[in-house]
Amino acid sequence: MKKLFVLLLCSFMLVGCGKSAEVAETNNESTDNQTIAEAQNNSEATASDDASAASTETEDVEIPDYPLDLDISSCDTFTQIVDKVLEPPMAYTNEAIGDTDALLVSTFAYDNMDGNMASIDANVYVYKDGVPTLAGSVTSIGTAYPLAVANGILYVGIGHGTARYTIKDNELVEIDSAWIEYAEDGSETYYYSENGGEAVQMDNSDKLDEITDEYFDAKVLNFDVIK
Repeated sequence: MKKLFVLLLCSFMLVGCGKSAEVAETNNESTDNQTIAEAQNNSEATASDDASAASTETEDVEIPDYPLDLDISSCDTFTQIVDKVLEPPMAYTNEAIGDTDALLVSTFAYDNMDGNMASIDANVYVYKDGVPTLAGSVTSIGTAYPLAVANGILYVGIGHGTARYTIKDNELVEIDSAWIEYAEDGSETYYYSENGGEAVQMDNSDKLDEITDEYFDAKVLNFDVIK
């Protein structure tokens, strides 16, 4: 997530600064400033290198358009979809959403630098009448907001907010979503929507905070990338 990435980057820089400060305690103020600056530059360079490495994961292949238009008519199982239909740089993972085992297939995955190959979009497939069927598709607002799951709920980052999804009757449906809108004067307005319905203006950020906190605590989905 952009927010999480910034927090991680800031934390990384703070660690570097802290170590430099310990070394600099015996030096004069000029040396202090120089040492801290060097540590910050080194931290920023390392973070930049890591981000560049993550962004080049899919440079050699063209990322397909979202949502994926996959012909799975000849597939009787999720495994056959993976083996017969998916191509680089597509990625996949299995996850329970609601009470249903699902196969999530994304256009691409990226290293979000916490040990996961994360993704921001997915076609969600379920078994219906014994064969794989597309239940729906979701996409997050950007790589700073990877898809995540907790307690059978799929979390998706939207503009200044978060949406929650589940699977009902073999269909991917939105449970609810909450977000914030900013006016030119800096004022904030909070909105909430249930079941994909009309947005309702809220008096406070309680719903937004609730869903966002759940999202930050949820497990980022880890995708296997087709080679």
